Amino acid sequence: MPRNVKFDHIPLDRPVVGFTGALGSGCTFLAKGLSEFHRYYYCSLSKPIHDALKAKGLEPNSKNLQDIGDKLREENGPDYLVWVVLGEAESELSKETATERPAGLIVDGIRNTAEVQALRAWPHFYLVSVQAKRDLREKRVLAQGDRCKTEGEFKDADERDAEEQKANGQQVTKCNYLADISVINEKEISTDAKLECQNYIHEKLYQPYLMLIERLAMGEQPKEARARLDEALMTLAYVESRRSSCVKRQVGAVIATEDGDVISAGYNDVPEASTPCIYDPRYRWCARDCLQERIAQKIACCPSCGSKVEIKVLCQQCSGEVTSFAKRCPHCKADIDIDYLCPKCETKVFEEFLPGASEDKTGKLLDMCRALHAEENAILNLSRTGVRLPEKAVLYSTTFPCNLCANKIVAVGIRTVVYAEPYTMREAELVFEKKHVALRRFEGVKSNAYFRLYSR
Repeated sequence: MPRNVKFDHIPLDRPVVGFTGALGSGCTFLAKGLSEFHRYYYCSLSKPIHDALKAKGLEPNSKNLQDIGDKLREENGPDYLVWVVLGEAESELSKETATERPAGLIVDGIRNTAEVQALRAWPHFYLVSVQAKRDLREKRVLAQGDRCKTEGEFKDADERDAEEQKANGQQVTKCNYLADISVINEKEISTDAKLECQNYIHEKLYQPYLMLIERLAMGEQPKEARARLDEALMTLAYVESRRSSCVKRQVGAVIATEDGDVISAGYNDVPEASTPCIYDPRYRWCARDCLQERIAQKIACCPSCGSKVEIKVLCQQCSGEVTSFAKRCPHCKADIDIDYLCPKCETKVFEEFLPGASEDKTGKLLDMCRALHAEENAILNLSRTGVRLPEKAVLYSTTFPCNLCANKIVAVGIRTVVYAEPYTMREAELVFEKKHVALRRFEGVKSNAYFRLYSR
């Protein structure tokens, strides 16, 4: 197995840089540019997948790439692709002379959290999340024409890529959350414009981050390394998120003046004096998930065609048999995401007919969540302390606010929202647009690497 490869030539004293990002964000453009202009050895986790597709004679479109990637991870372990490409890199680097050692190693195409954890074994590993607006990503992918040919194909591939709830699947949302550095890549540059590409990659990636990482890897302590205001305040938001007891997602928010003075903070959790869901004997887990299960288990027939609903599926995590609608596997207790298709009309029964479902959204029972959101708590804390909201207040949130929080943000007069995670909610965007609230996607060093890079 590739995991048994002995690594003698992948340098431990050089950076190992991983790239993750949604379809069309431009990870490969930045990764290959860093390799070409700054002597980094490039390898991609998609290579073994492309090799497998070629061997089967299949077209390299997004669905086939995702299917084969999932299968390879399922058969060999979720971190399998990492060990394959590292084994190949070790073999190639063993052919080089000592004077030709690369400045570092690049691992492109990371899409599963197990791949991130495997690479964390390297002392100077950093994960870069590359982000771009959805419409721009779609335009890029469709222009390439090989992975997706229609808007519908892109939508399906993008949704699956973002959050496939199985151990061996595509988990770009979770990988973005684990990132050490966030980079916004929305400038369109022709690959033929070498000098422009070189300058862009140097200014966007190498000068602000890789130069510092290289110096730290060599044992230097650059005194000039200093966190930017956005990095410091977003790190505070992530610190605040760690106070949450939510078993599904921990979110933090900070409200500050435009000069960076913190005036309030909050995290998602049940109201004071309430018992967190995980400790409440009625649930012992997410209350909303428990309510979904109870409501769904009353559905005996498909509301679309009337056929009897019969469930017999396997958990993606432990392969245990599931015979009734469940948000958690009854065997291994892992979160599961199963379509539960009607055997006759193939309707996604529980997604389309649970309360809260609409034409373009699945039923999620959001109004049944017991917790206050991080942004809500940060706003409510202002009234508790009696602090007056300044005219140009800025809210930093580890995720993009939902439409309910967007309503409260504009109501109190916050003028700017900075968010870290790349997936936005269109309904909330419209609320912000109507009130001319400025939206700014976070770019820079995240909390995962904040103290590693800025310690003196």
